[in-house]
Amino acid sequence: MKHLKNIVLSLAFGVAVLPSFAGGKSDRVVILHTNDTHSIIDPYFENDLGGVARRKALIDSVRSAEDNVILIDAGDVVQGSLYFTLFEGDVEQKVMNNLGYDIQILGNHEFDNGMEKLRDYLSGLNAELITTNYDLSKTDLNPLFKPYTIKKIGDKTIGFIGINVDPKGLIDSVKSVGVEYIDALEAANATATYLKKVYPRVDAVVAISHIGYDEAGTVSDTDLARNTKDIDIIIGGHSHTLVDPAAQNPRQSRFVNLSGDTVLVAQTGKYGANVGEIVIDFANGTTDYKIIPVTNRFDNRLDQKLVDMLAPYKAPVDSILTYKVGTAKSEFVKDPALLNWMADFVLRDSRKLTKEKIDLTLVNVGGIRASMWPAGDVTKGRIMQTFPFDNYEVVLEISGSDLAATLDSIAAHGGNGVSANVEATINRAARRCDSVTVNGKPIDPNRTYRVATINYLAGGNDHMDGLKYGKIIARSDNFLYDDMIEAFEKGWLKKKTIVPDMTVRMHE
Repeated sequence: MKHLKNIVLSLAFGVAVLPSFAGGKSDRVVILHTNDTHSIIDPYFENDLGGVARRKALIDSVRSAEDNVILIDAGDVVQGSLYFTLFEGDVEQKVMNNLGYDIQILGNHEFDNGMEKLRDYLSGLNAELITTNYDLSKTDLNPLFKPYTIKKIGDKTIGFIGINVDPKGLIDSVKSVGVEYIDALEAANATATYLKKVYPRVDAVVAISHIGYDEAGTVSDTDLARNTKDIDIIIGGHSHTLVDPAAQNPRQSRFVNLSGDTVLVAQTGKYGANVGEIVIDFANGTTDYKIIPVTNRFDNRLDQKLVDMLAPYKAPVDSILTYKVGTAKSEFVKDPALLNWMADFVLRDSRKLTKEKIDLTLVNVGGIRASMWPAGDVTKGRIMQTFPFDNYEVVLEISGSDLAATLDSIAAHGGNGVSANVEATINRAARRCDSVTVNGKPIDPNRTYRVATINYLAGGNDHMDGLKYGKIIARSDNFLYDDMIEAFEKGWLKKKTIVPDMTVRMHE
């Protein structure tokens, strides 16, 4: 009830800003939206989709044809390419302003560089920033955000709310100090009802969310749609889900809410490969939705000013992307080959940190941001984009009981990365490992184990809560991607060809 009271008070004393659109027909509104673009500034190398210059051409074409267009992003604009690693949000900030985004919300990766750099990044954005279920009053971000915003189109009004993911176990607490989470359903219901039935009685409510389409064990977009009363549209992100009604086997995009009304749930996938287009026709009460792929058909309409703005950033990015440091014998898919390679690398490389014998490695597939490595050259840029986070190797001493509990938690979420000397049979439904061996022996709950991992997981994040009870006995002074590059250039991987291991080490 405390949080609900805070929500009501913030709404009652908030100021509803009603910017008007200059367009003609007030009964037709077009919402264009993106999510999880993850610093993919150029077309994505794996499928030649996306690219911010192409996206701008698409957006501009819709704006030229429609009177009332609202452009929205549902979070995770940053993190995933060298543009963010090298320039820490400067490129993405300029791009979002150049494309003319009207509303943005936070994703979990916006916090990756910490609160101070996040404030600098957000304060330079032109878009309105909203969060309905983060209490930011104890942070420097608070003046930048509103709990909702309202857009007025002729005699119609649309209220927008922002629903964010629970940071616990997902966002490093050191990088999100002062951020307090409010239950997503509680905040969404209270705010949507206020906007529709109290003040200013909007004609529609759109929830912009970064909670995932259908995430197990937490509130997701499908839960939000089914368990609220006054939300009409949900524009989602976080799970990288493509909700395309025109697909051969489309994911469900229409849900019935607690009032018996239909709610549209939309999401565009990832990496800027698509733009979503929602058309609200107030005259006949319909809402249409489609996915527009961002392909090379827009290449003859690129904005030269945007291309010129990106050029100084693109040159060093391209240089690093082509700098060869190693060789892959054949293709490495993300799971299991890259996951296994990451685990085995951390085990082998961490031996330089301590004279003590290391028993095993635990890593996470979420730390890998590429879906594959092709056969042939392994470049400096590919390593940095695949493992882009500011993580570093650590060695923990942990009890066997806490290690077993950690592996059970991993099993409950379908498994994760372990070194080659570990074999686990998981029972996801029962949320446990039916069996685990390390070097052929079952885990002894009374023994102390030494585990090589990364600092993010050592903090208990990504469903590895038990690791936070371990004691760090050694840590690297370098980021993980720097250790990898050094191993290829000067260390134990120099002049070696890496070979993929396709073994599923945590298996059903």
